[in-house]
Amino acid sequence: MRLVLLAAVLAASVSGSAIAAPKIVQNDYLIDSVDAGIRLAVRSKMAEGQKEFTDDNIVLFVHGATFPATPDFDLQFKDYSWADYMVNHGYVVYMFDKRNYGGSTREKAMEEPAANNKPVSRSYQVIRDLGAVVDHIAKKHHVSKVTLIGWSWGAMTSGYYTSLHSEKVRKLVLYAPLYSYTKHTNLGAGSGLQDKRNPGSFNYSLGAYRLGSGEANQKRWDGEIPVADKTQYREQAVVDAFNAAALATDPTSNTRNPPALRAPNGVLEDSFYQATGRPLWNAGSIFVPTLVIAGEDDTWSFPEDREGLMRDLTNAPLKKSVLIPHATHFVLFEKQRGVFFQEILDFLKGSHTASR
Repeated sequence: MRLVLLAAVLAASVSGSAIAAPKIVQNDYLIDSVDAGIRLAVRSKMAEGQKEFTDDNIVLFVHGATFPATPDFDLQFKDYSWADYMVNHGYVVYMFDKRNYGGSTREKAMEEPAANNKPVSRSYQVIRDLGAVVDHIAKKHHVSKVTLIGWSWGAMTSGYYTSLHSEKVRKLVLYAPLYSYTKHTNLGAGSGLQDKRNPGSFNYSLGAYRLGSGEANQKRWDGEIPVADKTQYREQAVVDAFNAAALATDPTSNTRNPPALRAPNGVLEDSFYQATGRPLWNAGSIFVPTLVIAGEDDTWSFPEDREGLMRDLTNAPLKKSVLIPHATHFVLFEKQRGVFFQEILDFLKGSHTASR
């Protein structure tokens, strides 16, 4: 177990004078998942001397399809760490790497050529990882519920988990969710995920995992920004910082040219099913306050996905949908991140119920 004491960034200026934020304690360690042999890398961050732990002040971040938790939610570049932002606003923060990502157990298939095996880290497996972390937090801090904030595939798996275990979730934030829209040109019929010889089936030739390079990440990000000058949306330096942090999470990244990390393909198989009318879960089984949020230029989460969620969230005591203008799938690293963070903070600190 490793403890790191971090000096947090200065908080916003009040009456012209900056107020020092509390020091932040970071703790990195491993826990067992539900399945034998799977160990999960967990990071917690909280204010030094934190004594209060309640159902309302603990959040668990759930990462997406390609990159593990720490570059996503705790990028130590300028003021871009969402985790530090949440601690500075009174929260106890947790995040973890799903199996076959980052510091968690990499199964044998990840060490073999990708073509040797079918996709690993299917959603039904990673929600067991998520459940292990939720139960660990509840036991450690003597709470009964935690708030989940899931990004992209993390939104899909957070929704899936909550549809089965609403009693363990305080509030749910679905950031850039894929749900059940059946005309996803990049994920469903006609996409590279489809077996061209058997159109109803997933393309298993993609193998157990894929490779993700910094160049590919930038190309995708740039492709979502609808203006020629990408710096209108974000600074180039944060792209470089994120790519470096992400590649550092896989010890094999630098054995490739260009450097690239391994990312499990279970997400691709499950996303194909979601995008072809075979949803893994139904939002009607979610019984907690839920926020659906995305950038208006996101190409992973379609408007129809979010509309479907709002339609099906019939049992959520509160449901809200927010679209962030001039923002992409990566809004947490863009110039609109302040608006994005504030919308989520307002939801978390607000009433648990509302007329719908």
